[in-house]
Amino acid sequence: MLISPADLPSASAEANIPNVGFVACIEGGVLETQALLLFESIRRYAGRFRDCAIYALSPRAGHAISESARYKLDQLRVNYIDEILNTECLEYGPANRVAAAAYIERVYPHEVLVVLDSDTLFLREPDKILLPPDVDVAVRPVGLKGMCTSGPSDPFDTYWQDLCRCCGVDYDKIPWTESFADRRRIKASYNAGLVIVRGKLGIMQRWADFFFASVRQHLEPFPRNRRFRSGAGWVESGASRMWGSNQAALSLAIWSTTRQVQELEPTYNYQLIVHEQINRGLRDRIFPNLIHVHYHWLLEDESSKNPLFDAAGPLSSDQRLWLCSATSGDQIRSELATNKIRGFFSEHH
Repeated sequence: MLISPADLPSASAEANIPNVGFVACIEGGVLETQALLLFESIRRYAGRFRDCAIYALSPRAGHAISESARYKLDQLRVNYIDEILNTECLEYGPANRVAAAAYIERVYPHEVLVVLDSDTLFLREPDKILLPPDVDVAVRPVGLKGMCTSGPSDPFDTYWQDLCRCCGVDYDKIPWTESFADRRRIKASYNAGLVIVRGKLGIMQRWADFFFASVRQHLEPFPRNRRFRSGAGWVESGASRMWGSNQAALSLAIWSTTRQVQELEPTYNYQLIVHEQINRGLRDRIFPNLIHVHYHWLLEDESSKNPLFDAAGPLSSDQRLWLCSATSGDQIRSELATNKIRGFFSEHH
């Protein structure tokens, strides 16, 4: 199923549906499972946004999705776009999201675009999607400092200065913020697992222009290869040197376009992998009320450390049953046998 760009405004108006488009990537393998779960979470739990347009893109050649996934996309009324958009940065998975967001912004105009990582879920209605008149972009700061810069003495500052020169952006115009979990003062950098943006401003295209320009100039935050786990699997070699670079380019694209930027509440794009590093008082207040969660690999991990399934966690009984039936991961099956799950059902039924 693929709707025509010309039909978008009338379709939204006739059905009284907000003119919002959700955008995420889907490829064969783990990303396929994650993306289908994300799209189903929108249709189930996004409230008034549940019937908004969803775009699933496969921007790299050679990563076809299965026939069963195509069938499920049709069932979920998802617009599937199998078009090669990323030919310059194939090893670094987040480059696909950048190319996909720019394409949808250009070809399928919406008042608001919601760009998502596939390893995320909606648990409640995301009312902040409807941007107020004085907000053009709504995002969450990164969870950990990582490759962000804290100023001239920071080892990553040279990368940020070089990136600003590459993109023609004034380094001093990038404001300061604070990383969420480790609370470090940093130049503004946002986790790109959830980006809410006005569709008419061209910010997504500018993001792509800036990011791929940095790729052509071989700008990389890390000088050496590393190995670590991400939501789509293990990262190593060239991709590990680039980790975080697309988010740096996003920050420059945002702040070179508008000063009307809102940092969302931490109930949005909640980074589950830094759960234990968040101030406990804050965590206890926000965790039961999560709207959008970024779970990374924790729905497939065999460990029993996924706080999402805690008795005091954010899932309703319906959401627990849905996740257990929709996910084949051993981790969820093992969680069902624990006292956490039994405790939840005894307390909530």
